[in-house]
Amino acid sequence: DFTLNALYCDRNGRIFDPLDGFGDLMARRIRFIGDPAQRIAEDRLRILRFFRFFAWYGHGRPDAEGLKACVREKDGLKGLSAERVWHEFRRLLAAPDPVRAILWIRTAGVLDIVLPESRNWGADLIPRLAATEKSLGWRSDPLLRLMAMVPPRAETVKALAERLKLSYAEGARLLAWTGVSLPKPGTPAGELQKLLYRGNRMAILDRLRLERARLQDTPGQNEEAQRREREAMIAAAEDFQPPVFPLTGKDLIAAGMSPGPQMGKRLALLEDRWIESGFTLDKAQLLEIAAGG
Repeated sequence: DFTLNALYCDRNGRIFDPLDGFGDLMARRIRFIGDPAQRIAEDRLRILRFFRFFAWYGHGRPDAEGLKACVREKDGLKGLSAERVWHEFRRLLAAPDPVRAILWIRTAGVLDIVLPESRNWGADLIPRLAATEKSLGWRSDPLLRLMAMVPPRAETVKALAERLKLSYAEGARLLAWTGVSLPKPGTPAGELQKLLYRGNRMAILDRLRLERARLQDTPGQNEEAQRREREAMIAAAEDFQPPVFPLTGKDLIAAGMSPGPQMGKRLALLEDRWIESGFTLDKAQLLEIAAGG
């Protein structure tokens, strides 16, 4: 595809560089071999690969001729299989710092084809997310970056997951993210634990991480306090281990309660009492509550 791929080595360690790929490699310049339009015509996926290589290895501005060819030929992406497009775009999103590549893929009009859901939403959160990842030591997370580029609406992400043929786990994570609310500022630690127990921990974490990214680089003492609060919530959610409800239906039967729907309702009510206690009630206390009606 690119000159930096056209480096060869013989068994004696001698390097062969017929296309100045080493020079491009050292300059972090992504350049098509020969005519960019011809390379793209051979495989339209090379448009996305151009930006993916730029995300991982490029520097400065993309190669002008390569960029022009990608702009001219971008409609060819519409004929590719969804699996190939998502595989390549996911690898782009996994780059340590994809900010410049996403800027250029958006400027080139390619993002509108690959991710039309971002058209009226934008990718403005991506630079803040990348800066937050760097400052807090977060790992690169392609799905979190995808969330930063699309609206948190169930119908939108369902269509996106179907169109790009995301894996079941990927689609489920996106959908769960749309279905939870961001914990309010000032939420006590105990209340946050209840939210994490009742809800989807990963989805709440995704919401909190994107909110922390939104606050990145915003000036003012109040904003700094908000950043610290969100970081504390994220740490608490990461460390949260769901406690095990100490009571089962067998315990209620042993205490003399008949099996059936009423027992199920009673068990659910007891679990609510246990959660509201901050998970402190033990089995004996719960059985005592059950006996009291």
